[in-house]
Amino acid sequence: MNVSRRSFLKGSAASILGAAGLAAGIPAGKVKAAEAGAEEMAASIPWVEEADVNAEPDEVVYSWCRQCVLPPCGIKVNVKNGVATSIEGNKGCPVNQGKLCARGNSAIASVYNPYRVKTPLKRTNPNKGFGEDPGWMEISWDEAYAEIAEKLIAVREDDPRKFVWNNGFARAGGMIEGMDFCEAFGTPNYVEVDGPTCSVHFGCSMLLGNFTGPSYDPDYTEYCIFMGKGEPGTAAYAPTTADFAEAVARGMKVVVVDPRCNIDSTKGEWVPIKPGTDLAFILALQNVILYEIGTVDEVFLKNRTNGPYLIGPDGHYVRDPESNKPLLWDAADGMAKAFDDETIGDAALEGEYEVNGVACVPGYSIYKASVKDYTPEWASEITTVDPETIRRLAGEFVEHAHIGETIHIGPVEMPYRPVSLELGRGALTQYNGGFCHIAGIVLHMLVGALDCPGGGIGALGPAHKCTPINQAISPDEDGVVRPKVEAVHREFEWPPNRLDGKTFFPFSHDNPHIAYDAILHPEEYSLDYVPEVMMIWGANPLLRVYNKEKVAEALMKMKFIFHIAYSLDEPSYFADIVLPESDALERYAAGTRPGTRMTENGLMKAIATIAAQQVIEPVYDSKQPDEIFLELADRIGILKGEGGLMAKFIQGNLSPVSFSGDFVPDINTRYTPKEIADLVVKSASGPDVSIDSLRHTEELPAKLLPMQANYPYASFPMGQTRYSIYHDYLLREGEMLIDNLKAVDAKLPGDWTTDLLSQYYQPVVSWFPKRKEIPAEYDLFAFNWKTAQHSFGNGGSAENPWLIDAAKLDPFLHKVCINSKTAAERGLADGDMVRIESFDSGKAIEGEVKVTETVHPQTIGISGLFGHVSTFMNPDAVGGLHFNSLMSDSVCDIDPLGGGFDGSHQVKVTKI
Repeated sequence: MNVSRRSFLKGSAASILGAAGLAAGIPAGKVKAAEAGAEEMAASIPWVEEADVNAEPDEVVYSWCRQCVLPPCGIKVNVKNGVATSIEGNKGCPVNQGKLCARGNSAIASVYNPYRVKTPLKRTNPNKGFGEDPGWMEISWDEAYAEIAEKLIAVREDDPRKFVWNNGFARAGGMIEGMDFCEAFGTPNYVEVDGPTCSVHFGCSMLLGNFTGPSYDPDYTEYCIFMGKGEPGTAAYAPTTADFAEAVARGMKVVVVDPRCNIDSTKGEWVPIKPGTDLAFILALQNVILYEIGTVDEVFLKNRTNGPYLIGPDGHYVRDPESNKPLLWDAADGMAKAFDDETIGDAALEGEYEVNGVACVPGYSIYKASVKDYTPEWASEITTVDPETIRRLAGEFVEHAHIGETIHIGPVEMPYRPVSLELGRGALTQYNGGFCHIAGIVLHMLVGALDCPGGGIGALGPAHKCTPINQAISPDEDGVVRPKVEAVHREFEWPPNRLDGKTFFPFSHDNPHIAYDAILHPEEYSLDYVPEVMMIWGANPLLRVYNKEKVAEALMKMKFIFHIAYSLDEPSYFADIVLPESDALERYAAGTRPGTRMTENGLMKAIATIAAQQVIEPVYDSKQPDEIFLELADRIGILKGEGGLMAKFIQGNLSPVSFSGDFVPDINTRYTPKEIADLVVKSASGPDVSIDSLRHTEELPAKLLPMQANYPYASFPMGQTRYSIYHDYLLREGEMLIDNLKAVDAKLPGDWTTDLLSQYYQPVVSWFPKRKEIPAEYDLFAFNWKTAQHSFGNGGSAENPWLIDAAKLDPFLHKVCINSKTAAERGLADGDMVRIESFDSGKAIEGEVKVTETVHPQTIGISGLFGHVSTFMNPDAVGGLHFNSLMSDSVCDIDPLGGGFDGSHQVKVTKI
């Protein structure tokens, strides 16, 4: 491709700006360089003069992608005369091994986006709202810092709870977590915007001791059912897609139970299911295994679960009066024994017993009885999945489980159970999502397929939300896997301190939907204060939460908002000061992440040290958020000393690494982001490695781990821990919560009552139908899925012209996908315009029909989340279907366990 770099970048600018040039949609003179057309814009930045696109670079920089929050992929960037000219995956990074998705490959177009915020801006128009011109005035960084610090100092002196920290997935590009800043400041109101439709953490936190899962094992799984999940191939994350492709190539059978036939489905079998009914399907699988097939892993159930624990009339463990240990019945000796008694010969799973005058039964028998009525015929009426299909899949699951077989990996012998059912947010962000997650994990228990080769494995997450593999399934005092991460016991506080409702829903994930409701109606949540100051960073609550009008109303109640922004998106309409955020190629960061590395002994697990370099000097007058937080903390007096930001940062649970030795940051020193990244690198890899040495190093330093290190079983083999198949912990937590609420005579938000809430805190899973009556005309279910080009919205992907062009190749993008049979019944054809009105939200959106065989006949499918309305962004990013407008924004519709709202929205579709 013999074209000059200057011409190439001018072409890219033209693609960004559109044929009409930059003037389209941006008020003249409001933002620096905003008046320039495509050619002038290209000339305004120090482009490489007449350099061939493939010319020899001045520098090759190895860095960290940061275009999403999932795989930490290494990248290789060519730089010529200070300009990034090409980007590709780094083959020396154990995480992605040279592979890179569309978002990573397009990162150059994002850094040179002329619509980025270029300098700090201050509002001159006091009126806020959509369509209001803020009247931006350029100010210096010092002016911006001074005004923000003044507001923060004042609110902290008044009541630190009145400061709200609002961030989202784009925070993945930094090292300093908002939780650190909030703890040092004294506010409990750290509110993440990234999780209202992603309640995928409760079940695994409680049962597996980790952040996500169970996840299939790419190396050994033989048979995998995916439900409501598109990450393996559909969402196109480079490492996970590669793992999935390799697993399929070696023969893994794939079954996708989903309303949509996605890319993953094309590699196996698609089983269409009605949205929101996943729990019924899983309960029916359990019913078939227990009551029709009759084959389970008894050794696992007796020795690896709490199924044998005896349960008394109160629903709790029957305990030894002296040791307080749970008891089980040893059928070999005909007597009750403590769960860890070494003389147990045959732990009973069923039967009726009397211990110390108390009638009791094993927990497993209670669980088994609870699924007796959930037959395939019952489930078929709810899910539309044929009963014989359910029976067949249950049989295949058991057949491929290889019950009783073992495998040696390295020196460790482990069970070999190569089956898994992996649940995604499509299945778990539902009104019964918490129960669905528990049921999916329990299914694995029936065949012994947890945390061992081939089975479902509890997976890692970000450093502050995961448990190391060798600690994940560590037991509590009752010998059962101790709940961790988001299922840890939360102390009750009254009146509530937090905006996000976790006083009422303590195990819920991220609750920005509740926080914004609480800002508008503090009395509904028994709050004794009203928030006044907010920071928004790496998040767009107006799009990501469900009702942008409600969010807008809440934002207008704030006395002061500062927004750290890549571009002037919707929150800027409500911000008082906007600070320009540096791009991923313009900042430093470092951390450690798991990956694999090929060695002379074969493929081995590795923990790699990975660093993000400031590949190029910032194109505009922007700063990376870490630098902003350090400066603000210094100005308001919370940076140094015990309890300060630096002290919180180095404690370990939130930091990017466990700092060690001479490389522990001094809590009384102000560091630059590069200096912090250097300390991270040295703590992880030793004094001979530095942030500068990694800049030109392809082969990242990595500590090799044995393959068995991937499996929690290797750290806690049979007899050392038990999984909860009978959930005494959940019952106890629910009873404590209800007692506490009643003790203070609490009024619960919405229509929640303590009786209704207690139904979810039960030791066995139940199917609950929806609590509301829905009129018959709302006869279709709306659902959506991630798009490969715009997943998570990091790195300015919504405005990236290369990604926008690539996404247009997707025939389903920005369309209302309707099954061909359903379309024919309603007289709809490709290109027709329809109005979609949601019963849940009362709102409607309009879109163009795409007739397809790839969605369930009772549904409409909408890809991604779009709907930008800001006139300050790249016009090509504006518009599209805002799926979240169809979602309920009422706290009445929350799943009280996982915290997500009902994700299956009943709608009526009308041709217009």
